Amino acid sequence: MKKYILLVFPLIFYGESIWFYIRDVHFYLPLILQAILHLAIISVCMIFLLKRTRLQNGFDWFIGICFSVYFCILYHNTVEFMFFLDNAHYSLENLKYIVHSVNLIPIKGIIDVLRYNPSALFQITGNVIMLTPFAFAMLYFKWAKSIKQAIWYSFLCTIGIELVQFLQSILGSVFDLGIGRSSDIDDVILNTIGATVGVGCYLLWRKIEKLFSQTRKKISVTI
Repeated sequence: MKKYILLVFPLIFYGESIWFYIRDVHFYLPLILQAILHLAIISVCMIFLLKRTRLQNGFDWFIGICFSVYFCILYHNTVEFMFFLDNAHYSLENLKYIVHSVNLIPIKGIIDVLRYNPSALFQITGNVIMLTPFAFAMLYFKWAKSIKQAIWYSFLCTIGIELVQFLQSILGSVFDLGIGRSSDIDDVILNTIGATVGVGCYLLWRKIEKLFSQTRKKISVTI
């Protein structure tokens, strides 16, 4: 059961915030509850994955540690949301602007980013590599039984992220939270491309591992 030690990374990631809010002179309970809720969500997800994970050597542990840190960052940057807020105003008028936060036309979002965003390359590259480690880990730890399944799971994951962000946009508009999230079909495309890159990285690693194993056997036979 040593593998569950990896849960320490979500605990460190959110535990620091919890401890900060507890020690704060104002002791803002909603922020403490919010951090605890995020910690619970990510811990449950991690436990689900760790149940299907075997860590047999040092490299397995290295990949497991890297994935734990990556998973915390992925959750924080994509679906983390403020559940408890004071002074939130309820209004349905802003819902008419929701349509502007959704793009269902393929490539349109990419073209707009290239045209208007000075850091377009950084944003597009970020979307491409976002699920690359996820696809690699699925194949490495046998969470997915095949390459097609790994890509399919990655596709479902990015669809889920976009749906959560769409719901966040609705809540942000209804309660006038000033938190903008956009849902873009191009993000799904770029994330899925990134998943195929992750699959390619796994296949390349397997070839390197096989080559290294063959070389080691030849050396042992020679000796």
